[in-house]
Amino acid sequence: MSSQFVDFNADGHLDFIAATYEGTVFLVTGSDDGWGEPQHLKDFKGRNVVISLYYDMEDNEYKNANRSPKGQKDSGDHCVSATVFDWDDDGDLDLLLGAYDGALYRQMNDGKPGAPAYTGVNIPVEADGKPFEMRGGLTAARLVDWNGDGLQDLVCGGFKGGVSVLLNVGQRGAPGFGAPTTLIPKSKMISGPSEGLYVDPVDYDGDGDLDLLVGGIARVPGRVSPLSDTEAAKLKQWKGKLADLEAQYEVLVEESLEEWAGLSKKETRKALKELHSGEAVQGLEESIERFRKKIKKLDAPPSRESGVWLYRRR
Repeated sequence: MSSQFVDFNADGHLDFIAATYEGTVFLVTGSDDGWGEPQHLKDFKGRNVVISLYYDMEDNEYKNANRSPKGQKDSGDHCVSATVFDWDDDGDLDLLLGAYDGALYRQMNDGKPGAPAYTGVNIPVEADGKPFEMRGGLTAARLVDWNGDGLQDLVCGGFKGGVSVLLNVGQRGAPGFGAPTTLIPKSKMISGPSEGLYVDPVDYDGDGDLDLLVGGIARVPGRVSPLSDTEAAKLKQWKGKLADLEAQYEVLVEESLEEWAGLSKKETRKALKELHSGEAVQGLEESIERFRKKIKKLDAPPSRESGVWLYRRR
């Protein structure tokens, strides 16, 4: 989930925009009397703004709504973040929609300030001439002038770690983004967040440049009791076997993904579901789980702790 405070309806009060794991976008309007009730953000046809995959609360199931440009396949992507931004510099607020699997889309506003008319068509945002994709999944994109050239750049956090910036190499009213540059590398160190990185650029120390506030999850080693020589030998053997099994599993999945390179995301999800129900994968998963349980008896697993980290810019 991502959130943004902005005067969405141009009435002089801050409003609140947020996407949720339902796959939709919500608007909460502000006024002198406080906050209104959350309501779905709609396109000009009165449909909930989505990318494709969303959860239908009434029917209690996931559904797909193809909102790709005409002639393109249904992306199958699931919206998890939303940011408003005047993409074409025409005075109204367009949408940037982030997808769980890492893609980013823009949806244009054909209305006017305070009276939006979203097209319902999601256009992939490109980086270095090709559709952008945050490997490991995109938590949220933040728009900020990172390099001080007067243009809005994109700072993106990742579900599986890392923060990247896409510098705007276009012009006002016609953004164009270069290849992603890593600001914070993916890490498994306990000194920082390793997954679920939500980032906000801010001049924290007031020195004139932008620092990064990053919320996320760190993996902290668990407490381990002293082991006998026999237990230590068993633990080493089991960890080696587990590593071999996990490597086999990764190879099997990667080879399958290469074979499915021409499939749509929706087709790929279906193929993955079939793969995981097959005997080969199920056998590996059962063996992996068996060794994990053995290891857990001797080696306490790391815990997951949430926090907020400050990265100062030098």
